[in-house]
Amino acid sequence: MKLILLSILQSALAVGGTGLMTMAMHGRMTGPTSLIEGALTPQGLLGMVLLLTSFVVMAVILTFAKMSVYVPLNTGIAFLFTVIFATVVEHERINIPMIIGMVLILSGVAVLANYRVAE
Repeated sequence: MKLILLSILQSALAVGGTGLMTMAMHGRMTGPTSLIEGALTPQGLLGMVLLLTSFVVMAVILTFAKMSVYVPLNTGIAFLFTVIFATVVEHERINIPMIIGMVLILSGVAVLANYRVAE
């Protein structure tokens, strides 16, 4: 249960940070000055803080979890948070293949969660 809760937290922080950084950087030139200006906006700064915090949570997770269990679990959860972020913040539409994919991912997360508990 500890692994699942920390994976959810880590994924939420990583996706939120990446989303905010994307919003801060979108439409900017790729030059150093433009990137620094984008990173120093409120969205950019908060995004960097969230990403750094997600890295700290990941480091904590890796002190006790098997990488072969954590990485697939985290990837699945991060995908779900990405879809949620894209629909809520970016107003993207969810289609049938995405719903089927999310169901399959949730099934995989459930299998991994039960595998971890069974050890």
